[in-house]
Amino acid sequence: MKAFAVLSDYTNEGSIVFAKTGIEARKWGANELNDGELRGISCRRAPWADDLDGQVPARLMIAHGWHFECCGCGETIDEDWLYDNDLPIEGVLGTQHSRIYCSDICQARDNLDRAIKRDHERRAIEMLQAYVLKRFPSVSFAQKDNWKPHAYAVQRGGTWQVEQVAVSFEFPGMKIGPATCRLDRGGENARLIGPVKPYFMCCGGDREAFEAWASSPESRRPAP
Repeated sequence: MKAFAVLSDYTNEGSIVFAKTGIEARKWGANELNDGELRGISCRRAPWADDLDGQVPARLMIAHGWHFECCGCGETIDEDWLYDNDLPIEGVLGTQHSRIYCSDICQARDNLDRAIKRDHERRAIEMLQAYVLKRFPSVSFAQKDNWKPHAYAVQRGGTWQVEQVAVSFEFPGMKIGPATCRLDRGGENARLIGPVKPYFMCCGGDREAFEAWASSPESRRPAP
């Protein structure tokens, strides 16, 4: 397998591709970058990557003229930027198909932010599940496919906030899918008046069954 630098002439996006021939690498580029069209795809040999078995370090690609966006600070990493910021090219972390960082400090900061984000999302899910169980003590929360608990936390102006959280649960009489309890705080520019409250929703075909069960004394009985 030989290494080829494959690029879109329109977007300048591309990758180091490993293939037996140039036309094979170019076809990959057409399918991935250009809706299957060969026109507009450039392909040239990259012998400096031949022995890397598909795992091409970002720092090596930068040394050969490529650039990447740092997953930590968001800066565009190329040789000139590294030089201007007194950062060694050897300190660039990641491969072309992984998260890439300009330095280990940037990676550590991003890892911390991601851990904080996950913790906010986990706690938001637990709080909403507790809210549901207070209303419907016997339900079981769905964990499969599109019904898994979901939360989205984001940092705005130095403060973390959970913008969306949803948990789904099964209920007696359900035929199509679980009911869901959601809380939506809106996006960055949302103007909200008053407290944001969770709300319940279900599939249209299950609405009558859910409303009948939710209004019955059975829904308030604790699990045996």
